[in-house]
Amino acid sequence: MKGIIMAGGSGTRLRPLTAAIPKPMIPFFNKPVIEYAVELLKKHNISKIATTLQYMPDKIINHFEDGKKWDVEINHYIEKDPLGTAGSVKNAKDFLDTTFVVLSGDGITDADLTQAYKFHKERQSKVTIILKEVEIPIEYGIVLIDKEGKVQKFFEKPSWSEVFSNLANTGIYIIEPEILDYIEDGRPYDFSKDLFPKLLTQKIPLFGYVTKGYWCDIGDVSSYIKAHQDVFKRGGIVNLKLPQTPIIGNNFNVSSNAKISHNVFIGDECYIEDAEIGEYTVIGNNVKIGKGTQISHSIIWNQSHIGEHSELKGCVICNKVFIKDFVRVYEKAVIGNENTLKDYVEVKPEVKIWPKKVVESNTVVDQNVFWGTEVIKNVFWVRGIDGEFNIEITPQFALKLGNSIGSIFDKNARILIGDDKTSKSSVIRKAIETGAQITGARLFRTRSTILPIFRYIVQDFYDAGVYVRTRGDNLKIEIFDTNGINISKEMERKIENLFITCDYRESHDVYFVNELTTSPYEMYFSRIENNFDINKLKNRKVCFISEDKEIINLLENISQRYLLKSTLISGESNGCVKFLKNLCTNNNYELGFVIDRQGEHFLMSFDNCSIYGEKLKMLLALLEKRKYKKEFAILPEFFKTFLNDLEKQFSIEIKWTDNEIRNYIKTLIAENINYFFYYDAISSILLILENIDFVKEIISKFKTQKLVEIYM
Repeated sequence: MKGIIMAGGSGTRLRPLTAAIPKPMIPFFNKPVIEYAVELLKKHNISKIATTLQYMPDKIINHFEDGKKWDVEINHYIEKDPLGTAGSVKNAKDFLDTTFVVLSGDGITDADLTQAYKFHKERQSKVTIILKEVEIPIEYGIVLIDKEGKVQKFFEKPSWSEVFSNLANTGIYIIEPEILDYIEDGRPYDFSKDLFPKLLTQKIPLFGYVTKGYWCDIGDVSSYIKAHQDVFKRGGIVNLKLPQTPIIGNNFNVSSNAKISHNVFIGDECYIEDAEIGEYTVIGNNVKIGKGTQISHSIIWNQSHIGEHSELKGCVICNKVFIKDFVRVYEKAVIGNENTLKDYVEVKPEVKIWPKKVVESNTVVDQNVFWGTEVIKNVFWVRGIDGEFNIEITPQFALKLGNSIGSIFDKNARILIGDDKTSKSSVIRKAIETGAQITGARLFRTRSTILPIFRYIVQDFYDAGVYVRTRGDNLKIEIFDTNGINISKEMERKIENLFITCDYRESHDVYFVNELTTSPYEMYFSRIENNFDINKLKNRKVCFISEDKEIINLLENISQRYLLKSTLISGESNGCVKFLKNLCTNNNYELGFVIDRQGEHFLMSFDNCSIYGEKLKMLLALLEKRKYKKEFAILPEFFKTFLNDLEKQFSIEIKWTDNEIRNYIKTLIAENINYFFYYDAISSILLILENIDFVKEIISKFKTQKLVEIYM
């Protein structure tokens, strides 16, 4: 068997911070990571090795040459253009004339390649993927296998709602040479995204071998730091036998008053004054650390200077960094090569500073200072962008986001932008507008509009939408397509890529932001009147509670317009359930509702009980089915465990959707359902009032059948 190490692709997010050092040469106890891959292959009697190189190949070639120093034979293959993971391996096709194992230059592992090879041959597999059980599968490509190890399904970096396995693809593969013929030429080609799905479709034998050994992909900062800690805890993974005492190199000068914990590695020619070096700290060669400085769980590369009374916690300091006095650098921050941080600088958690920057005194760095083109963090989370105001989401961040949004949509696209009229939302919304204007985007603005109504306006009149809202000290930014649905993952990635690369569209034309001339309420009322029997709303006696003044104002307009006999109470939703139940009982209200301040969710009080959460969603799904004359109700998959025998008890067929909001709403639209009931409290309430007799009947059945517990 031969070995091939992918050492020069575009995977790692640490690379731009290293400037002069390619990713496989990141110092790890003063030893390049790629050496561990070479040693692992040699340990399993694989002496003929190839490397695939693209980024700064000369560094790898000069370090390894022909491999004789390691008692192996190494051939080097250079990609002129990025070929993807599979394409880069095929670039070495003339070398791969027998079964071969593929390793990543980013990985630290002691996987048993001999046993994996034996498994591969016993199963007569054409490709065997080495898998590892992980706690957080969303960070990796995941694989589903049957009891024999045969691969059933792949998914690359799923969301939590898409997780079907905890087996991560380690990027270690055992492959038969004929498989190279399935890799397309002339374009980037990936193992997980392109090759493996093709092999599954064509029923080529594809198996997964679950390793019990150690594996860590150090392509991101968290994993890079964790790998260092794991070496201290389990030194055998990289053939190190570390004693439970500090390891200090040669020609050092360490003050007798310095406090150095166990599990610390210090390189050669270091000068440490009366400092405190905490556990799991790795310090390279020729590093100076001043008195009063505290360092823990951090990695400091070579030739850096740390001043006095500074504090470094869980961070990475690259080569030749000059940190002056009273500087604070926090968890998962990375300071690139040859940076200077002057007195009293504070670098917030997860901030990255690209090489050769000077940060002036008293500066608080709360967002990435860029140099390079690699993606280093996700901008988007489960629903849009989420972060603390002026820490994670700053005006500068919002300006760049606006640049990215304006650049990603067609120049003639009509983009609606809105917020919930809080001061923090307004600041960020204005910055996004400015960033998008610079790209020549055509923007329209609406304010004081709750999110569900904003979605409908986008769906009816615009090509895209951006909405900013607050949740305490946090901000949430959501971006919608022309259907009012949260944009796809593919679109999110495109925006993220522009955000990082700053490759924005340039425009000589800058347009004013147009204010909506028609009231959002009137647009919403028009929808209501086209979709509901408003006569059924007349004289219904109901009570509404909401802490949001805009929602109270909207409900007041609805009550007056459609002759509802409503009582409106402005108050926080916490603690309102008992109050609402008593109010409804004492005042003979038919129904009572508490509505959250975003206008998406609510609870209902009826007949001395309260209904909310999954129970309320089930009720809405039944009403939705009835209103749109469907043969089935539509629900997200996570309701499966809750509903159990609902289909049998009520003779109802369920059409299940993905759990993500965008996929759920996409299904509704495909079924010609004009409202997103589960994400629009107001229209959901109107649906209930329109069908109040049916609602009473259903709730009675819920109780009689004891299918659900109605909260008292």
